[in-house]
Parts: sequence; structure tokens; C-alpha cells
Amino acid sequence: MKQNNDSLRLPLVVSRLGDLFLASINPQHTVPTLVDNELVLWDSHEIMGYLVEKYGTNSDLYPADSSQRALIDQKLHFDSETLFPRIEAIIRSVVVENEKEITTDKISAITEAYKLLDAFLENRTYLCGDCLTIADICCVATVSTATIIIPISTDKYPNLSTWYRNFKNLEYYEETNGQGLNKLDALVEMKLGRPRTKELCD
Repeated sequence: MKQNNDSLRLPLVVSRLGDLFLASINPQHTVPTLVDNELVLWDSHEIMGYLVEKYGTNSDLYPADSSQRALIDQKLHFDSETLFPRIEAIIRSVVVENEKEITTDKISAITEAYKLLDAFLENRTYLCGDCLTIADICCVATVSTATIIIPISTDKYPNLSTWYRNFKNLEYYEETNGQGLNKLDALVEMKLGRPRTKELCD
């Protein structure tokens, strides 16, 4: 599977100076934060929609059609309100709070989200139909992070498994998501003090 993509490279500055600058423009101190002339935006979902709308040439990523855009926005909200908070709770507990065990309720929250995503993808190639959209791009970043803790069971979640596998086969996946994911994976394993338990989702 090959997908045309328009590339816009943005620098990421990670330093004390960068922290001070970020605090001066974004009261929430979150990344990503985009500065485009006088406009300052944070939240990856909003940034992605803005970049596609202003600079993109592939309208399928975030089409002008109100019905299709509503479906995309719905999945973006699912990512920000349901999927992301659940995996953030786990990563924060391990990386920031140095917890060595992941509670069963946190595991269940992720597998429940996997189940919902699998249902969204029934008879669909992508979350909103036959075309890749910014909803898929946002969700795959979160799902890939979740797989660090809970790999996707092909038997239980066949649609989600296929969707994720197809994403990993995209020529730009490794550079844009895979490399950072591998670093987080290594950090989580180091924090846990042992190899992660792959059987959690079985």
C-alpha cells in the first residue's frame, strides 16, 4: 500500500531555552505547538487540520464536505477524549511516577478502546472510509504507543491489526513515527526494570 503524502518539515527544539520559549507562547506548555507567522496553535489534532487546510494539496486528508469532515472530527475527538487519555495514564505512571506494575483497570481501558477501534474499522480500510485522513494519522500515533504496553491481538482485533500493519508498511511511517516509538519503547522497558509482558492482551 502506498499513499501520496505532502511533507512539511518542522523543527523540534528540546532544550531549556526551548522550554522557556514554549512557556511564553503556550500556557499549557504542551507539544506540539505550532507558530505560523502570528498564529500560535497547540493540540496535534487542530494543528493537523490547519496545516492540511492551509498548505496541503491532498483534500482527502481533511475534505471540505461537511458530512465527511464531521466523521473525521468525530474520530479525532475519540482519540483526544478516549484513546489518548487511557494510554497517557499508563505511560505517565511508568515513566514519570516510576510504577513497576500496570493495574488491570488500565489494561482493560486500552483493550476496550481496541475493541471500539476494531468496530469502527469493520468493512473499512480507514477509520472514515476508503481514504486516509488526519483521523487515521492522529489515531495511529496513539495506538502505536499503546502497543508498547499491549500488543494488538490479531485474533481479537483483526480489523485494527490490519489497519495498523498497513500503516507500518507506509514508506514514511518509520521516519515520522517509528523512530520515536522505538525510543519510548526502550524507555518504558528500562523504567519497568524488566522486559515488558507481551501476554497482557491475550
